[in-house]
Amino acid sequence: MILDEVRQANRLALEIGWRAAVERIFPREADSICDPCRADFQFLWDLPPDSSILSVGDDWGAIATALGRNFSRVTAVERVFERARFIDIRAREMGTPVEVLCAELLGLPLAPHQFDAVVLNGGLEWSCLSPRGGPREIQLRLLRSVRDLLRPSGFACLSVENRLGWGRMSAGRGFTRSLAGYRKLFREAGFGAVRTFYPWDGCNHPSILLPLDHPGALAHYVEFKDFARSGWRGWIKRLALHAAAHTGLWAHLAPEFIFLMENG
Repeated sequence: MILDEVRQANRLALEIGWRAAVERIFPREADSICDPCRADFQFLWDLPPDSSILSVGDDWGAIATALGRNFSRVTAVERVFERARFIDIRAREMGTPVEVLCAELLGLPLAPHQFDAVVLNGGLEWSCLSPRGGPREIQLRLLRSVRDLLRPSGFACLSVENRLGWGRMSAGRGFTRSLAGYRKLFREAGFGAVRTFYPWDGCNHPSILLPLDHPGALAHYVEFKDFARSGWRGWIKRLALHAAAHTGLWAHLAPEFIFLMENG
């Protein structure tokens, strides 16, 4: 999306409302931009309504505004000024308590130990586009800065692609990692216990989150998932997923992950 179109969306949002502006300027992307279900991972959390949440890399504010419906203080960070302005317009029109900050992911100008949860939506792999160091060094810096922002009992919620995920393997994914690679990175960054989930419909639609640490739960989901509409291909997929659940392959080959990482 080019910057001029974002500016146009901002102008229209003030005139006709943010949703109508998105539908007019970005009709193909409107469903994703407007969908509050992008924050459905929040229903895994056990946090009271007065919790403080930071959403990093929110793009158009779907996640931050959805979180703002359930938590009293939400801060959204977006590095592109015009998109940050759109999030602010959207949040004000919706009446949700979202503070918007335009800043780079690395070196956020925020005081430490103030958030109960930090959401990092797809920012880990893209943080490596910074010229200030190698990919591993930059990712560790980002994760450590996120951890520094957490209260002692806080956690980070991170969505990211799997370098070895089925249908996703390519030479162009140099800044994504395998499941083992992510877990090692999290340990080096100082995080404690990690829970891993597979969003069945992708990280942008996390309404079905399957716990990859529990093979029995994965196999149970496959048993009740209707693959009959796909004919013999569905039957084969069901058998393959059932085997992948019981052998542990599913955890390593899932296309995308959502991690809940406790402050170590």
